[in-house]
Amino acid sequence: MNPSLFVGDLKLGDSARVRDVTGGKGMLQRMRMLGIRRGTDIRVVHGPGKRGAVLQVGGARLALGWGVIQRIEVEVLPGADSRNTGGQA
Repeated sequence: MNPSLFVGDLKLGDSARVRDVTGGKGMLQRMRMLGIRRGTDIRVVHGPGKRGAVLQVGGARLALGWGVIQRIEVEVLPGADSRNTGGQA
């Protein structure tokens, strides 16, 4: 079984699928309204860093703080970031 990873553990360009979102009722409702729920595919387009990350969720980009991204458990999609590393040494 894969260890638990959170959005804060990902790297720039990584794509992942949401496994779970933790938090209270308000947090879970907010995430659902933003389109982040179990089974949703996301991609890191900026960060993650101490201040948070910008995620591509469907056709939208969402800026989320560190406390929020540490509540989104994900599984990395295999090979999904290979197109983003081609130009880097």
